[in-house]
Amino acid sequence: MAMRSKGGRTIKLSPVDEDSHVTDHPARAGLEAIMDQKLFHQRIKSERSAAYWFAATLWGVSGMALGAILGVFVTLMVQNGSAETWRQNYIAGAASREAIDSVNHRDPVLRDPSENPQQQRP
Repeated sequence: MAMRSKGGRTIKLSPVDEDSHVTDHPARAGLEAIMDQKLFHQRIKSERSAAYWFAATLWGVSGMALGAILGVFVTLMVQNGSAETWRQNYIAGAASREAIDSVNHRDPVLRDPSENPQQQRP
């Protein structure tokens, strides 16, 4: 059987015997093992990366939730512990404001300092 290619050369093809066995390259098993090993290492790296991301996300979310809970707890404890102090300061501030207002709203009376000897200063 002969075929003509575009280059003008004649190529002779002989039929393949059905009894003949096609042999593989001797190093093919080693190459497949290397490729399998590379895929295995790549898979390990991928799994490790996923585990790192999972751990980082878990720690981040857990830390954020714990921080929010502790923040609310500490805020409530501070507010409850200082409520009495705040109340006293508010009452003292209100009392001082009332005293200032009562003094400011008095009628100004000018007196002669000689009438009251206790107010005279040497």
